[in-house]
This record gives sequence, C-alpha cells and structure tokens, in this order.
Amino acid sequence: MSSINAKTVIFWSALLVSLTILLCLASTLSAYSSSPEGFERVSGSSQCTLSIDLENGSTATGPNSTPTATTTDKINAEIPPLIYSNLLNKTDDASAVASTVNLFVPIATTRPSSLFARVSHPLHPLGISDSVISNSSIPTNNFYTNMLIGDRDQPANLYPYMVWWNQGVGGDYGLAISHTTKSQRAYGPNPEANPVEYYLNPIGIRSISFSAVEFDASMTMNLRSPSAFSINVIMSPSTSKYGSSRSLSIPLVQGTGFISGNYYNLQPQFKSIVGFKSLTARSSPRSGVRKYVAELYDGTSWAIYATVPSGQTFSLSLSSSSTIKASARVNNVLVQIAKIVNEGALDNHAGMYATSATVFGIATGSQGTYTIYYLSSGSNNAGRLLLFALPHHVTSFFSSMSSRALGFTMDSQTKGTMSAYSTSQLIMIETIPTDIKFAPWTSIPGKSANYTSRAIRSISEAAIMEVIQDFDAQTNLASMYFAGKALDKFAMICYVAHFILKDSIITATCLTKLKASFSRFASNSQIYPLKYDKFELTVISDTYKGIVSSITLSTGNSGDDFGNTYYNDHHFHYGYHIHAAAVIGYIDNDLGGTWVANNKDYVNALVRDVANPSSLDIFFPFSRSFSWFHGHSWAKGLFESADGKDEESSSEDYNHAYAIKLWGQVVGDASMEARGAMMLAIMKRAMNSYMLMNNTNTIQPPNFIKNKVSGILFENKVDHTTYFGTNIQYIQGIHMIPITPVSSYIRSPGFVQQEWTSLLSSVAPTLTDGWKGILYANLALYDPTSSYKFFTNSSFSKAYLDGGASLTWYLAYVAGVGGTTS
Repeated sequence: MSSINAKTVIFWSALLVSLTILLCLASTLSAYSSSPEGFERVSGSSQCTLSIDLENGSTATGPNSTPTATTTDKINAEIPPLIYSNLLNKTDDASAVASTVNLFVPIATTRPSSLFARVSHPLHPLGISDSVISNSSIPTNNFYTNMLIGDRDQPANLYPYMVWWNQGVGGDYGLAISHTTKSQRAYGPNPEANPVEYYLNPIGIRSISFSAVEFDASMTMNLRSPSAFSINVIMSPSTSKYGSSRSLSIPLVQGTGFISGNYYNLQPQFKSIVGFKSLTARSSPRSGVRKYVAELYDGTSWAIYATVPSGQTFSLSLSSSSTIKASARVNNVLVQIAKIVNEGALDNHAGMYATSATVFGIATGSQGTYTIYYLSSGSNNAGRLLLFALPHHVTSFFSSMSSRALGFTMDSQTKGTMSAYSTSQLIMIETIPTDIKFAPWTSIPGKSANYTSRAIRSISEAAIMEVIQDFDAQTNLASMYFAGKALDKFAMICYVAHFILKDSIITATCLTKLKASFSRFASNSQIYPLKYDKFELTVISDTYKGIVSSITLSTGNSGDDFGNTYYNDHHFHYGYHIHAAAVIGYIDNDLGGTWVANNKDYVNALVRDVANPSSLDIFFPFSRSFSWFHGHSWAKGLFESADGKDEESSSEDYNHAYAIKLWGQVVGDASMEARGAMMLAIMKRAMNSYMLMNNTNTIQPPNFIKNKVSGILFENKVDHTTYFGTNIQYIQGIHMIPITPVSSYIRSPGFVQQEWTSLLSSVAPTLTDGWKGILYANLALYDPTSSYKFFTNSSFSKAYLDGGASLTWYLAYVAGVGGTTS
C-alpha cells in the first residue's frame, strides 16, 4: 500500500462505495432465473454481496451494510475492474472526493402531484399482463414498442440484429431474425445521386426464426420485464391444446451477439424464408453444448448452439428447405442463434447469454464515466458475453477495453459497423462540459464576449420593444411544444436584461410577465392540462407512467400536438419548459427570490417524465427519451413503425439535456447537473457520428454525407427530409433550433462552415420568414461577425424571427461570442 498515497486511497474508497451501492441496486435486475414463465426473481435470502480488495485494503457491502435504499436478492457481482486503474491515475487529490457525483441519483421517489389528474391511456399495451403493468415502468420510446402495440408484427431493432413476431407469413410462427449488410441497402429516390435523399435496409428477410412444432395461429406472445435495454419475450402454444407449461422464453437485449431462447416442454423448430441449403453438425465447443451450422441460399451461414441439460437428447435435422426440426420435445434447453462472421468467437462464447442490462456512472469535475453493465446467465469458454459496440462507444472506451476486442465487426442498420467485444460491460469515459452554463459560449478559438457600447445599445433597444409584447397571447396555446418555445424565448430576453444589460426596469417588467405566464403551466391550468397516465383497474397502478397532454383525450386525434399524448417528442416539448424554468430560477435566485422552491416539484415532474434517472423512482420509466445505448434520444412514442424509432431534431434533443443540466444547477441537484452534462458529452460524440456529418465522416455512407444532416434518423433508415416539408432550410434548420450556448459545443465551427458553404449560403439571403433568422444565428457558430452584421442591418425585419426566437437574444448571443466589430 506504500505506493499509494493517502489522498488517493480516500478518493478510491469513496469511489468504490459509490459504485458498490450502484451495482447493488442494479443487482435487482439480475436476480432472475430461467423458468417456463420467463425470467423470475430468485427466491431466497435478501442481500447484496459485493467486495473489493485493494492491496490488502477492502471495501465491501453485505446484508448488514449501510446505507441501503432497498434490499436486493443475493448476487456476487464484480465492479468492472477496467474503471479503477484509469481513474486512479487521473487524480491524487483528496478534494476530488467531494466532487465525485453519482449520475443516477433519483430526482424524487414520490407519486406525482395530484395537480396532474389521473387518466387511463387510450392505447393499452398488448401482451403485457395486468400484474406486469402494475409492477413495471413500461418504456414508450424504446426499441421494442412495436411488439406491444398495433398488430405487433413490426420489427424490434436490437442492433446489430432485427427481430419480429412472425404471425404465419410463409407458414411460420415464431420470432424471426434478420441481419442485413451495407450491400443490401436501397438508396433513393435516385440511387446514382450524390447525395442520395435516403437509404434504408430491407425488412422482412426472415433468415432464421425461433419456432416450435406446437406453434400455430393460436400461439401467443407475452412480454415481461420491460426495461431500458431489454425485454423478455415469452411465446407459448395454444393452452387449450397443450396446457400452460410449454413456452419459449427469449430475452431481447441491445447489442448482444446471440439471439437466445430457452425452450420449455416444446419441440424446437427453425424456419427460413431465404431457405436452408444445408445443415451440418459440428464438433461441440464445450461439454453439454451441441453445435449446428445452417447454410442459407443467400450465401450466409448461421450457427445454432444448444445447451442441453444432462439426461436429455437433442438433435436437429433438415426436414425441408425451409424447416429445421428437433427430433423430440425438450425442456429447459437453451438455443442460441447467430450469423457467422467469426465462427471461433461464437464457439468461445456459446452457452452464456445476456438477460438484461443496466447503466451506472459517476463524474468527478470535468471527467465522467458511464458503464452499460450486462447481466447474464449460463457459462461459456470465454467467461464473458459476446457484445457488439457502436462506433461512439468504441471511440470513448477506456483504453483497457482494447484487450477485450475480438477484431471483427457486423454492420448496423444506420450507425455504421459495430465492433465485437468479449466483455460483460461497455465502459466509456467522457470529458463533460462543466463550463457551459447560461452565458453565451463558443468553441471558436480566440473568440469571446465583446459587448461594446453600440452593441449594448442595440440589444437594449430590441429588449425594450420585445418586452412589451403580449406574453400570454404567445404562450397560452393548445400546444405544449409551441407554448414552451415562447416561454423559453421570453426567458432568454429576461436573462439578457438582467445579466447582460443589467437593466432592473426591463428585468422587472420581463420577469413579472414571464412568471405570470409560466404560472399557468405550473398550476396546470393551460388550455389542455397535463395528466398522469394511470392503469384503470386499480388506483395505485399506472399504465405507461408519464405526464401527457390531454389534447388527444379531448380531440381523439393521436397526432395532435405532435403526438404528445402518445409520448411523441416529450423531450422536445418539456425541454423548452425546463429551460425556461431554469432561466427564471437563475434570475430569481440572483434577486433573492423563492420562485425555485415554489415551482420545483412541477418542473421536476417534467424532468422525471422525460429523463427519470433511477429505477427507484417507480412512477416513471427510466430515461424515457435518451437512449444510453444509442447516445441520443428517440422522439417516436406509441406509434407503429416498420423502420423503428426515429428522431428529427438533434438540436431540440440536446436542448433538453442542456435544460436538465441548468435546472440541476439552479436547484442544487449535483447529480442532475452532472447527468445533463454527461448526456451532452455523449450526444456530441454520437450526433457527430450519425446525425451531423462533416466531410471526413466515415460512418454514414459516402453518398449520403453531403446532406450534412441526417434529416430523420430512424433505427432502420435515414431520410433527409422532415415531417413538415422538404425545403432545405427546414431540413437543416430543424437540427439547429434553438440557438443557445450549447449549440457551439455540439455543432463545431468546421461542420457549420461546411454546411453553410455547401447548402445554405445561397438559400439564406432569399428567405423572408423565421427560418432566415435561424440560419443566420447558426452562422454565428463559425462566423459571428457576418451573423452580427445581419442582425444589426437596418433592413432587418421582425419577420425573420420565428415564434421561439427574439432579436434581443440573437444580438446578445452573437455579440457574446465575438461578433461585434465596434
């Protein structure tokens, strides 16, 4: 221990305690055992056992350890060892202990206020029992939504695989599996164009499917254990024919290398619409595991591994070109299927499978780390899972992760190639933007605020004119989205008045009017009040556990307010409200007021709806919008989609993370503030890989990157368009709004210059509406001088401002990033 100084030991111990608690809480997700009904909680003693030894020193938690937030089932879990050697070398400052923050501390664990009237959601989830609904928080914007609404036959994109419930197509009943490569993509509408407008992957190619001889049109598919990274699918034959003891249980987990299913009292069968050319038994990779290789007529080969309990026999044969059948009924047999890319790696990892995953993380100053930790069952030769990581994971991995790399890849649907790793955790590190707060900020080297007397005069004149506007008329709207944009616009005017102009009269006028307008929403007395989504059978159970607009409940149109009632775009809508609240609170705190305390519960409820950080908060699903796997949010809620989830606006996505960061700062929630900053760091990396494409991008197809932005990024396709029009200013601009201090963090000067030069410089001067102001405000991210000249030109028209923008903020922002010349 002599080589480690005392300060480092203190930091180490605090860090271990923090992560130990996190893993003990996470262990509740892992205490499942396979059973005919799926993955059930293990019975037995309630404890969480975890121990770490550090050069004869130790940190441990056990059944009697404190603090504990909840008792959990017994688990022997290892804190990912790759974290510590890296963090240990990053600091020997004991003061760092105080600033080490758990990113996933609950915001609250109480039921949402009665301010939000309870309502039964009009779209009931299918295939989920009442007991599961009562005891789960069902994600609404997750990869498996297609499996619980509509016809339930649309795909779930696990990455790299796609699966769906095949309900009789080609005479097959079961879970279909597909994997497509870049060579199979379709480009259009003119495939020879550069750039093309879209690309997509074919769907419906049922390379192989999990099925059973007993499955037919009367089979059922039930869903259990819904979580952020996984769901358990239980397929059963007709109970009237076969009773209730037969089932196929398949945990679907993002990023896993196998699709794995446990057969209980069924005769396994595997189907293919492509067709089986041959089936060959291969030597067993380990005792108790049978191996077969199916060669398909499209030239691909798929491995089938069966882990067979002692005393049972298991053999497969090709009964037709479309069917592989087991010789007899089996019980508790694990079957794993994977497309063969590296057969040796598959052999080494067969026998172990992921059952679910969780995420935890910490931040110390500007350094943060997050880990996606996979929970598993079974055993294999490698002792670890086969996982596939996305490009943004790989580029942020701890260096020690390289020893887990297997050296091969598989194509993903819309995010380039995924890299194979032998590991049970994906461990990433990020530098988080702790220095970006409320004031204008730029990433342009050498640029800083320059509020000349002329600039202050221009800003003041704009503020005087804009503060006399009718705040209520612009905010008392039927749409949470448009109301939020207007509230946020006025909040930024108030910010400028107080902190930049330092004008107490304008500040008082603005803040008084804005507080009054915001109070309409904080008291939930707007045109369409928000409701809390509850399950109708009892007073204590909730359906999707969220706060939704009541607009669709009144109109019957699920698309009203962009589908808010059906959980579309909540992070866009509520992000504006949260940011407005953060700005009001920041000003009010500076003035010695109590506004934050009076409005904290309401705003926190919005944050919990879109970004609940903990499963301990049982009243909302964990991280409804932001995907800790994909690195950005998904906007689509409870709507079927053949191409899966999608997101149209990267900028309104990172705006919600920025809002969460600032609200955390204002209310003194260090975990929330650091979590928002971590989300921004992850978004920066992921969005600049998949959605914002500079000239050197190697992840998106070469014939697509000249579009500069993705347009609408789906799980299975990318379409350079919008839901509201195809004008270039719409497509590019929806990835810009709103322009805030964090814009320059995500959208680099080089990227903005490339986009402006290639697509926008000839368009912007011709516009006469609010998109003109948006494009020229975005110009400030690389050329603030030209942007400032535009906004101070005598010919400037207020028609150039959209409903979420003000001249006051644009002038203050552009001057604040060095745009002034005199």
